[in-house]
Amino acid sequence: MTDETLDHAYSPSRFTCDVEATLARQAVAGRELAARQPPLELVDGDDSAARLDLFVPESMPRSEGPRPLMAFIHGGYWQELDHTATDFLAEGLLARGMAFASLGYGLAPATSIEAMVGQCARGLEMAIAALDEHGGAGPVILGGHSAGAQLACRVAAAGGVRIDGLLLVSGVYDLTPLVDTYVNAPLGLDRARARSLSPRFGDLSTLPPARVVIAEHDPPALRHQGCDFVAALCAADREAALVDLPGCDHFDILEHL
Repeated sequence: MTDETLDHAYSPSRFTCDVEATLARQAVAGRELAARQPPLELVDGDDSAARLDLFVPESMPRSEGPRPLMAFIHGGYWQELDHTATDFLAEGLLARGMAFASLGYGLAPATSIEAMVGQCARGLEMAIAALDEHGGAGPVILGGHSAGAQLACRVAAAGGVRIDGLLLVSGVYDLTPLVDTYVNAPLGLDRARARSLSPRFGDLSTLPPARVVIAEHDPPALRHQGCDFVAALCAADREAALVDLPGCDHFDILEHL
């Protein structure tokens, strides 16, 4: 059995009005953008979910040189959605001359969180390599929403991929409370493994500067997690900023970054 109090505390849909409408609106915006400006579609290995869309500014000839890259990892509690859920974020960045990559990964229960981290890291490498063929990759920002923020932190902590900054939105940084919730059913985490996967308890000393964003109407548990993670980063002498966006919930916050 799960803990009903924790189930409520870690259920973002209970703190917002219409999750389905928000997700549908974002999906339509992403599809419309991809139709107008088709991305490069890259796949990592045999897992069809471990793929990415790379949007490159149309006015980006090789002669223009490197462009900043925002790579973003979707949420869904490691068990829902896919990379196209964040394609809509590319539009504003493309207008500013930035490239955008929406990173995908296999979902639980078929894929472990550890494997998801590896897929996201390889996806980021693929995005940088592909961008290098279109004038080069400038500063690289890795972002993530909800569970995607946890994955982004783990990718950055593992090293091996150049990351100049983190954008962490409504993230989960301590997985141990999830062990006793509905979220854990497909994940199968015990407390030891949940702690080992938690950015909050990992080595923070090598993480790049981080912008940690929370929504006014995020579940209070996730708001606390964001605040605690910024405090932990600062205690580890890392550069970190907390941004609290008013009027937003866990899902539409992505439209207000």
